[in-house]
Amino acid sequence: MRILPASCFCIAAAPLFIATPALADDGEEALEPFRECGEISEGPARLACFDAALAGADAAQQERAERRRRRTVEDFGLSAIQIEERYEREVERARERGGSAEDVADLAPPEPTEVTSNIVETFTDGTRRRVFLLENGQIWREGNNSSLRGRIRVGSSATISRGGIGGYRLRVEGRTGFMSVTRVR
Repeated sequence: MRILPASCFCIAAAPLFIATPALADDGEEALEPFRECGEISEGPARLACFDAALAGADAAQQERAERRRRRTVEDFGLSAIQIEERYEREVERARERGGSAEDVADLAPPEPTEVTSNIVETFTDGTRRRVFLLENGQIWREGNNSSLRGRIRVGSSATISRGGIGGYRLRVEGRTGFMSVTRVR
């Protein structure tokens, strides 16, 4: 039996230690490919197996990050209660499909600081307030506070961000000022 120096162990095990935090979110399932690689005795095949397992773990981590990014944009402007209700519906759907809450745990991200989208429709509601339908599907209604005057045209790029003392502000590209808004949907 040949004994390898400790430095060989550190170099060979380094990918596992680096990957461990990324895999912690997935629990035991994420470790399974690595366990299977541990059963291979031939050096090059074993290394190739670990490389493939790590690539799979990286791809899964990137997919989770992309899901969180999309969800963050979708949740912008919703109240904490609305976000929680949406998350509970996702958990229920996962359970109906035979999964668990862990399957959708990455869909509960922090709220973003702003969202930018084109305005696809504007109209005035029954209270004489302007309403804006954005390209991303969100609908926002004009509030009481506004330094943004004039007509806001369809196709304009609008950025909605949190206001200094709560609420949300809509700014239109190429215009000065802002308009306080409330998300309708």
